[in-house]
Amino acid sequence: MFAGIALLMLTACPSEPEAPQTYKQSVVLPSNAMEQEITLNKLNSSIVTVENPATWITVETPAYTSGYVKIKVHVTANTERTERKCNITITVSSGDKVILSVTQQGSQEGTGIDDLHGAYTDKPAYRRQ
Repeated sequence: MFAGIALLMLTACPSEPEAPQTYKQSVVLPSNAMEQEITLNKLNSSIVTVENPATWITVETPAYTSGYVKIKVHVTANTERTERKCNITITVSSGDKVILSVTQQGSQEGTGIDDLHGAYTDKPAYRRQ
């Protein structure tokens, strides 16, 4: 009898809501200026906030989401040889978050005489006359 009452009490109590989850996702983009659509695989409700600390990235969010969340990321050209990185935090109405790690590759283009000795060139350092 006590087992039956205990079972009834366990099934009658509402379950606790799930705690919000934080997920990580990464994307690597080329050095040129571009627009990239990114699907945030773990999110499926509407976006509430976007935290973007970088000036070289802008994030465009959809007005309505059906299924997984998709955003558009616009990046300016990276003219430096070194890659640059930024973490963007996207929070949806359920409280779940994705920390999107964006890496933009560095430029491979030579820009002057100092570049002749760099690893990114096949040009000779000097020429005979």
